[in-house]
Order: sequence, then C-alpha cells, then structure tokens
Amino acid sequence: MQHLDDLADLDLWLVTAVEGQTQTVVAAAGSWAELAPPGTTHPWQESFCVRMVERRAPVVAPDVTRVPAYAEAAVGPLAGVRAYVGVPLEGDDGVVFGTLCGFAGETQDDSLGRCLGSVQLVGRMLSTILAREQFAQARSQEAAAAYALVERDAVTGLRNRRGWDAALAQENTRCQRYGATASVLVIDLDADVQGTVQQDRLVRCAEVLRRSCRPGDVLARVGSREFAVLALECDPVAARALLTRLRVELRTAGLGASTGAATRRAGERLDDAWVRTEEEVQRERRRRLRPA
Repeated sequence: MQHLDDLADLDLWLVTAVEGQTQTVVAAAGSWAELAPPGTTHPWQESFCVRMVERRAPVVAPDVTRVPAYAEAAVGPLAGVRAYVGVPLEGDDGVVFGTLCGFAGETQDDSLGRCLGSVQLVGRMLSTILAREQFAQARSQEAAAAYALVERDAVTGLRNRRGWDAALAQENTRCQRYGATASVLVIDLDADVQGTVQQDRLVRCAEVLRRSCRPGDVLARVGSREFAVLALECDPVAARALLTRLRVELRTAGLGASTGAATRRAGERLDDAWVRTEEEVQRERRRRLRPA
C-alpha cells in the first residue's frame, strides 16, 4: 500500500473485501486514509469497484466524469472522487473476494495508466496471500469439524470415551488450579439376556441426560451401555439432587439402570472421583440384582 502511495499521487489507496452486498475496507493509505479506516463499509452495488469488476468501466479512469458508469457512482461519500484505478482480488477459483483500488480528488493525466502494471502486480500478490489464508482457514475448519466428529458417539450424539477423557483432563487442570468443585455421575443401563442394550434405549438415555442436566455439563457415552456426566461447579448436595432427578427420569423413560455420583475432594483428581463413582455403581448393581 505504501509502495503504491509513493508510486502514484493519489489521495487514497484501499484494500477491500466483498461479502454479499457489502464492501468492507481492510487496509487504507494516503491523505484520505482517515476517511475510510479499516472496517468502514459501503454498499457494493454503489461502488466504483463493482463497475470495474463487472467490466462496465475501465480499470483506469484519469477523469471519472468522462466515464458514465463511474460518473453515476460519484455521489454521496464518493462525490469528491475525480480519478480511479482498481483491480479485483481473486481466489484460485476466480471468485472475487475483494479489490485493490485508488482514488484522487483531482483529475489525472494519462500518466495514471503507467502505474497500472504495479497495481496489477500488487493485486496478484495480495490475491495469492488472501487465497492461501482462505485455504488455510477452510482446512482448519474442516480439521476442527473432523476432530469434533472423532470425539462424538455416532449413536447418541454425545461425547464418546475419547471426548470424555479430553473433557475430564481439561476440567481436572482447572479444578487443581483454581480449587473448583465438580462431580462425576455414572449411569449403567441394564442389559438384556444377551448382555447387550438395544440402540433405542441408548438414544432414550441420551435424551434423559440432555433433558435433566445443565447446559454446561459434559455428557458422554463411555462404554457399550455406560454413560457419564461431568457436572461442573457441582458440590455433593447438588450432585445428589441431580442423581435423584436422573433416577426419576430414567424410570419414567422405562430405563433400568444402576447409578452413582461422587464429588472431587480437595487435592483429588477427577479420575479418582470417577473411580469412586464406578464403585458406587457396582455396589448398587449388586444390591439391585441380589435375590429377594
């Protein structure tokens, strides 16, 4: 931008981005730069640049009043423009995602055309940089989406064991650093005579968890028939209240299960609380299956 400002005696150089019907200033240079700081927006269809991109007007106009398409755009905030030069910024697929353009408040002589080669060169460089950033962002978003799927259970949509372990490790760090309170609850569904749990019962259990737990709690299917809840900022009293609510909702949904809850103790890891929860679940299962 500074190079172009030094090269041609124009009052304003802009790099803009176009999204939908809005043109947004990304960078500005020149004596008029304070009139169009980054973030300034302008209707795309009212701009000089849309006329250049759509080839309704030339890329160089030493006197915009002599070009009908530009003359009609020189109104409102653009009323002071008397000369214009611009090139599109395009991705590898040819899609325009912005422009590089210059404006002057006085008409220019034909020497303005001599700077076009430099403007086009800078435009190609910016297009390459922006295209790579766009590609990197897209790949990053794809990777994040793919990673999120890796941590999700395909049947219930809850976190799977990998996602649970990651959440447990992250929250454990927070608990140990700030002394935060958290509880772990476990729901172990009753199996059928073949030792399995039908898919519809897994889905219903996931629905019970979503309905009963708070928005910030971590919900996961950690085994073939076992679910776990990481209840954040949840002390022993709140954990028992949540466990009671879950038991009622499970019975209402027709789901037999053994359940348990444990709250992290001072100096203890959440993994230790999880182990104590599992032990409580096993004790309850033995009690429930004990012959009358």
